[in-house]
This record gives sequence, structure tokens and C-alpha cells, in this order.
Amino acid sequence: MSRKWMAAAWLALVLALTGCAADKNSGHSLQLFYPASEYPAGGDVIHSQAVDWTQQEKDTAAQQVMKVVELLQNRDKKMDFESPIPQGTDLLRCTVANGLATLDFSAAYGRLSGIDLTVADYCLTLSASQIPGVRRLQILVEGELLPACETLELTTDDVLLTSSEDVVKAVPVTLYFPDAGGTLQAERRELLIYEGENRCQRVMEALLEGPENEDLEKLLPDGVDVAGIWMDGDVCCLNFSYSNYRKLCEGTVDQERVVRGLTQSLCSLNGVQSLQILVDGAYRTVLGAVNIYLPISP
Repeated sequence: MSRKWMAAAWLALVLALTGCAADKNSGHSLQLFYPASEYPAGGDVIHSQAVDWTQQEKDTAAQQVMKVVELLQNRDKKMDFESPIPQGTDLLRCTVANGLATLDFSAAYGRLSGIDLTVADYCLTLSASQIPGVRRLQILVEGELLPACETLELTTDDVLLTSSEDVVKAVPVTLYFPDAGGTLQAERRELLIYEGENRCQRVMEALLEGPENEDLEKLLPDGVDVAGIWMDGDVCCLNFSYSNYRKLCEGTVDQERVVRGLTQSLCSLNGVQSLQILVDGAYRTVLGAVNIYLPISP
């Protein structure tokens, strides 16, 4: 598949997702994404083909997602591609609520690892996100997230693999660190993001590593780390353990500066509009004197 064709396919997908594609609204086709059989240097990792979707549009969103999975499994071999889903995998449950489609697979899906798992997750995300009402995917195995998963939910924005040359991308971000006087200063970086890597997690790793400019200081106190980070729509959810939350509440920490630096750094990522700070996965009212109950925008 040529680069020119790939760009056209992506344009069609974007139009479909935003409700602007004429064939999507009138009920004609859906792009089904599947792994390339091989991808030499410069070759595409994921291919796609259009399938007739007219009959499925009368079904509920959950029923349509189930049909997408059935087509991707390609058990009858009517389509010319190898399924990204391991043989013997069953879809145990499928629900769609508030834009989130949850797919719960049997144990066979858990055999995937590395790039095979990444590509399978991407194929499901790109294919199912074309269904009206589906903006995000959560993939479970027998009711649990796979240990390798660094994000609770997947969106089309998380998909980095389009060709074998794009396994690594340089993503521009702006990190904020305090100077000696306590004023936040911008430090522009390009972070290398690998296939399947959590973009927000990579930003937090860079913040914890500290500034490259020797005149700047770390934003977070030494010893503080992150229990988890994931995207919920356009909100970045940043989870601290209770012990680290207590460290951040100490009088020697400028909580307002920390919250502002975290918010501005993470929201420098494309698609991140606000930051929600959690403690042991639960909402807290304040961090020191800073209100953190609602998502915070830059």
C-alpha cells in the first residue's frame, strides 16, 4: 500500500469519525484494519479494506462492534488477511456506554505480546472507532487488563504505527520546571515514543528525570513517583499512591506550582485538554490548598 493511498485512507477514516463522510452517513462501507503479512523497511504495518456496512447500521453500537470483531477474526477465511486476534479467542462480552466500547476476550487473547499485541489492539481500535457512539476502546481478558497494558483505554490518537519506519516517533512536548526563584520555565523537547507506549507516561518519566537545563530544578520532590496514568477522552488521569500524595502535601512543597507544572506539561501533548489528579484511584478535594476535585486546564 503506497504512502499516498495510506494518507487517503486516513483522511477517509478521520471524516468518518467526525461524521463528515458521505458514505458513512448514508450507510455504505467501513474500513477494516488488519496486520500486514510482512513489513520490510518502509512497508506498512497495518493495512485496511472496505467492507459493506449497510446491513449492520440498523444494529446497536454494541452489536456493530461485535460484528467488527467477528470480521477481524476472519474465521471463514473469506477475506484475504491473517486475523490479528489469536485463533481460539472468543468475545465473552461487549458493551458500549458513554463513548467507551469494552471488549472482554477469552484467555487466548492473552497469548499476544510485544508488537503482535500492539498491532491487534490498534486494528481493533481503528476498526471499531468508526462505529457511531464509539470513541474509546477498553480491551480485557477474562475481565482483567493485561499486565502489559499501560493505558486503560485506547483511542485512534494512540495509534502510532502506520509503517515500519514509524515504529518510533519524535513527539514535540513542552515540559515545565521551576527556576531558582520558583518560576516555572518552559523546556521544549522531542520525546521518542515507541509503538504502544503511553504518551502521558513518557511525559511523566521525562518530568521525573528532571530538566536538561542546569539552571532549572525538578518539578516534583525526590522520591515521588506515579502509580498510573491514562487517558479518559481528552482528560489525562494522573494517579498517585496515598504515600506520595502525603509527600506532595508537605509544607516544603509548593502545591500550586506542582499542579500548574504538571497540567501545562501534560496538556502540551496533542489531544490532552485537562488533567485529573487521583489518589489511589479515587478523587480528592485538595492537594495542599489546591482544588483537584475537577479536571484542571492550563
